[in-house]
Amino acid sequence: MTHHTISSSLAVAGLLAGSLAATPPAHALVEDRSAGRTTLTFTVDDCEGCEVQLVNARRTLDADVVHVWQSRPKQVRDGKVTFRVVARRTWGMSATVRAPWEGHTGYATTVAWRYNGEGVGDTVTLEEAVTKKKASACWEGVRSRAVTVPLVVEKVRVRGVKGKVAGSIAFVPTTQSWLAPMREVWGGVLGSQDVNVCR
Repeated sequence: MTHHTISSSLAVAGLLAGSLAATPPAHALVEDRSAGRTTLTFTVDDCEGCEVQLVNARRTLDADVVHVWQSRPKQVRDGKVTFRVVARRTWGMSATVRAPWEGHTGYATTVAWRYNGEGVGDTVTLEEAVTKKKASACWEGVRSRAVTVPLVVEKVRVRGVKGKVAGSIAFVPTTQSWLAPMREVWGGVLGSQDVNVCR
């Protein structure tokens, strides 16, 4: 496993107030059990026990209310983690990762679906990812019944709440279809203190 140092502070901006708690807020969307579902599997090397959670946040038509849906956190076992979700939830979906090695970072490590300068289908290595300045936390999603997405999670050094600590970088090695906004990242690390509202 490669270790990199992220020297800049990860001050997260441009996000909606509302924490990434395990319990969804009162206005969370109710699942439509009759809707089509997608089996989403992440394959993840060298991250056994990492905790992955899916989040979907979107505004109403009048943009006054943001509805938030969250999955239950699940752990990577035998190099993979699988969720079964209503397919429409994948549009504008973000994903957070909590690795066993992480210190007090003050944010949730968030999967980068696309980095600046990359097009859909482009490959991204760890060496390239750590040089990136912007990324999207928002996946355009899929309509298929099942999809497998490789995910890279690596240990890096980041500036946490009380100095440098172990943190993570999380990204897809093949650039996915994405939604705005593109957010600032430090050393390729995308961190969220609150939910990502995608558009």
